[in-house]
Amino acid sequence: MPLDIRVIELVASRICHDLVSPVGAIRNGLELIEEMEDEPAGGFLGEAVKLIEHSSGQADRRLRVFRLAYGLAGREQKGFGDTRSSAQGLLEGGRTTLDWPAGVPNDQIAFKRGAPKVLLNVIILADEALTHGGTITVAAEGDEQTGRFIVTAAGRPGALKDDSAAALAGTVSADDLTPRSIHAYMTGRFAEDDGYRVAATPAGPDRLVFTVQW
Repeated sequence: MPLDIRVIELVASRICHDLVSPVGAIRNGLELIEEMEDEPAGGFLGEAVKLIEHSSGQADRRLRVFRLAYGLAGREQKGFGDTRSSAQGLLEGGRTTLDWPAGVPNDQIAFKRGAPKVLLNVIILADEALTHGGTITVAAEGDEQTGRFIVTAAGRPGALKDDSAAALAGTVSADDLTPRSIHAYMTGRFAEDDGYRVAATPAGPDRLVFTVQW
């Protein structure tokens, strides 16, 4: 895969954008505690601690997702347990729920190079498509030699935006990528690098089906 500086910059921007909010909230909570050092805290101290706990948890979950989705650790996974828990953590507290039954896919498929990493990236992409919330369902067919993942995003709008669809397919130049479409682009390229084919097909106004074929 050729090195493209703009792609690296956009991925870094994506990671930083998703971490700015929780990290900033942690800082706000600490500043609030400092301001209360010489004053009666009342209930404000408890609120500040809750803010810090919530935000630090959010930052931790997002870092775990980025480690597996963009880093080498995702490619080295030999099971789907960490991938499932990371996906659940990403969606925790949001408007989208995850329906990923235990034992699906079977862990033998995880020994196929990059399988958990590609699946996690597709789940993140499905979440991006559900701008108003919904349900993401994970299913699988086949075995390590031949099969597919099926990730269904149920909810509005039931389609990828045109720029993200082009980025996923790899039919857009790096110069035309944006922070909004960079994840779709990386999902497609990670999949290609490990021998997978990813497709996103609308199935009605409120349903988008991602298939990862090998």
